[in-house]
Amino acid sequence: MAFLQHLITPVALVLVLRWLWKSASRERATLESGRQVFRPTNAVRFLLILFAVLFAGLAVFAAFLLDKHGNWWVTYLFLGFFLLVLFSYPPVLTIEVDGVGSRSWFGNEKKLRWEDISSLQYNAGNRYFTVRALDGRKITHSGFNADADLFREEIQRRTRLPIKVAQPGFWKNETVEIPYDERDLREVDDIDDI
Repeated sequence: MAFLQHLITPVALVLVLRWLWKSASRERATLESGRQVFRPTNAVRFLLILFAVLFAGLAVFAAFLLDKHGNWWVTYLFLGFFLLVLFSYPPVLTIEVDGVGSRSWFGNEKKLRWEDISSLQYNAGNRYFTVRALDGRKITHSGFNADADLFREEIQRRTRLPIKVAQPGFWKNETVEIPYDERDLREVDDIDDI
């Protein structure tokens, strides 16, 4: 019976992460005044707001009830989890005429101009797509933002750079470079026109 109790948590975690990734594949990017906006999905927003309210409530509960019994550290633990939830909110990604941008909810903004982008990397294991600039800055589409495939295709179409794909392996990752091929994009466009 103890084994079953320990199995429930990882199974629930896997199911929740699968639900989040599936919701990310169903939601689409929005077009706003000449730019494409890739917001965090509704499922991610719901879950993070739920966790923020839960940890804030637990911190208040612990401050009033558990502090009297010498368990002051529990309040700070729940406050730490509350702050962790706030900082784990995915940024809003944008593809604009002059480059790709990232804006977090607490005001941190990054902008990579098209001519500054040096490499594109995709990790097939965790579905992270990373755009790197010449100076080391990077913007990552983590899979919790809307329309991951459109983001990846649009970035590669505009930069014409190859994508380095990392496949998870048993001992180490295997990296394969997929070159940009304009013919593949034309064939996809021709199929859409039919």
